[in-house]
Amino acid sequence: MRRIFLIQMMLSAALVSTASCTAVGPGTDGQEQSESGSCIVLYCSRTGNTERMAQTISTALGCDMIEVVPETPYEDDYNAMLDRAGAELAAIEQGDYPAVATSVENFDTYDIVFVGYPIWYGHMATPMQAFLHEHADLLAGKRIALFASSGSSGIGTSERDAASLVPDAVFTESLLLTSSSLNSMESLVPVWLDEVQISDNQTNADMENNKIRLTVEGGRTFTATLVDNTSAQALVEQLAKGDITVDMEDYADMEKVGTLGISLPRNDRPTTTGPGDLILYQGHNFVIYYDTNSWNFTRLGKIDNVSQTELKAALGEGDVRVTLSLEH
Repeated sequence: MRRIFLIQMMLSAALVSTASCTAVGPGTDGQEQSESGSCIVLYCSRTGNTERMAQTISTALGCDMIEVVPETPYEDDYNAMLDRAGAELAAIEQGDYPAVATSVENFDTYDIVFVGYPIWYGHMATPMQAFLHEHADLLAGKRIALFASSGSSGIGTSERDAASLVPDAVFTESLLLTSSSLNSMESLVPVWLDEVQISDNQTNADMENNKIRLTVEGGRTFTATLVDNTSAQALVEQLAKGDITVDMEDYADMEKVGTLGISLPRNDRPTTTGPGDLILYQGHNFVIYYDTNSWNFTRLGKIDNVSQTELKAALGEGDVRVTLSLEH
């Protein structure tokens, strides 16, 4: 598979109303949060584009949101701001993160954390990098959904930033909105929320019984939750006839891939993967991702509750044999 980064032409507009999901967890930046629920929207924004995305997601899900703000505000002058951003990115490469004025005491009551930011020089904006760096231990094991705004850059480098900053989090499908088309998010947000499995018509509870088991030869066994499409349904039908063993090889230091020995229906679409994503490629190749990639292929599901570090260790280096079976 060629590794490329697609600029997803998605944009913002009206607020939508779908599932209810109210955030919990004390913030220490003076912003009050509600006392029940399971998700939160964190964002940083300078021009307001990412803030509008955050507001749309927050309204759609009933989530509270918290703005991550730098301790020292950015300059109004755009060029001066760019110079400072470039200097901060260079400092981060040396392990020196800029100070932020926002913190959260814990994420214990959140099932999913939405993290939004603008893309600067291809990377995640520095205030959000600093926030994730400071909260990495608290975010370990959490599901994180990234959303970003960009003038023209892709999202792939910033996804790698996030995976490096919080290596033990579980990352879902990301959302990128570009400045070339800020018009119609109302129809696209529900699609994205379906991808992260928290909308009305596809919640985690809805998919609780749509499970398979993956057994790594000589190693661990994982469960995975399948998405609701004809590809995953066909895979379940095949597994009802018997287990499928896939001989998989490493590709590009981001995935394990091998042929299923059968062809399944394709539901290809531009997709950005994260660790634990199960993908169907060209209708007959089964792929387990342990890193990010963007391409046009079919999503099958996601391994449950596994971090990138844990998954890479279980799959090992080089070839590996994985057996798929139904979870009863």
